[in-house]
Amino acid sequence: MMNDRHSKNDSSPEFEADSKQVAEDMNANKSEPVLNRLRQVIHRVRGMVRKGFESQEDGLSPLDDVKSAFKHLDLRFIVMAAILLIILVYILSGVYTVQPGEIGVVQRFGRVIATNVPAGLHYRLPWPIESETVVNIAQVRRESVGVSESEEHPLHLDGPRKLQVLSGDTNIIDFEVIVQYQINDPVAYLFNIDYPAYQLVRDSVRSAVAGLSGRSAVDDILTTARQQLQNDVRDKAQSVLDGYDSGIRIISTSFQKAYPPEVVADAFRDVSSAREDKDKMVNDAEGYRNSVVPQARGEAKSILSQAKSAAQAQKDKAAGAAQSFNAVLAQYRTNSKIFGEDVTKFRLYLEKMEKVLPKVNTYVVPPSEKIDLRILNGSRTSTFPPKLDR
Repeated sequence: MMNDRHSKNDSSPEFEADSKQVAEDMNANKSEPVLNRLRQVIHRVRGMVRKGFESQEDGLSPLDDVKSAFKHLDLRFIVMAAILLIILVYILSGVYTVQPGEIGVVQRFGRVIATNVPAGLHYRLPWPIESETVVNIAQVRRESVGVSESEEHPLHLDGPRKLQVLSGDTNIIDFEVIVQYQINDPVAYLFNIDYPAYQLVRDSVRSAVAGLSGRSAVDDILTTARQQLQNDVRDKAQSVLDGYDSGIRIISTSFQKAYPPEVVADAFRDVSSAREDKDKMVNDAEGYRNSVVPQARGEAKSILSQAKSAAQAQKDKAAGAAQSFNAVLAQYRTNSKIFGEDVTKFRLYLEKMEKVLPKVNTYVVPPSEKIDLRILNGSRTSTFPPKLDR
């Protein structure tokens, strides 16, 4: 049946004419450009396929018609067109794109010829002459060090391992460290390290934590020295990476957790709680001292100031009295020399009597008379001697 169809197809006048026309087009005009000839052939083939569908009612297969049409094509032409297409695709394979935040590195036979290809559309010679590698330098990469498998979904086949170190006082501490880093030198990153960058970052941080933790006591690492230790670990790990010329820059290291082993965790928590209670009591005592001591010092200064003022007042008063007494003494001595008698003493006696006598009852008794004692005890029955008012 198939042979009958082919023979019928071959004996069809229309298809036989088209096939002859295609063959004539292939053999004629050898000097025409190849592309024009290919265009004409495609046009002829398209017409034959269309006619094949139209003649399908007569039992002709379109596939048979196509095969019959291509049977008359020149094989050399088809090979030439295929070669040209392959060459074109090969040449265009050198086109590549660098996205924003990325840097391109171009190699020619393995030797680096361009190290800082900016973002955009670029071209290099096709492989194996030249090749390009694009590195993302803007991306902040994150790596976990010492995180247990149950808590971390590993980004790599070799997941994070537990990080245990010895402190300066020979206590075991478990660390979980989160590292953030970037690629700052694409050439060094691509050609100076022989194994994955994330593994180099892990090992550098592990080495830094183990080395620096041995310099501090466990209590300091878990409390006061924690922040400083984080910064020291970052700097130490960066120095290790720089020693390998890895092209990696560590942005930060953060202790996600720093804790003693589970076996002694409760004891450490009790010690930490007791230390916090002690610190609280010490702080309360220092606060009370800071409030009481200044007040007591102020009161002491006030008392001393008052005592000094009183002492100075007494000194001034005594000095004034002494000065007054010395003046009277000098006057007394002067009067004694002038009048030959105790004039000053008599004057002082009169002044004192002036102050005293107005406050008492005064009785004048002649020297020749006896004193009635009833006067002295305040008896009011006696009228003798007469009362004198002054």
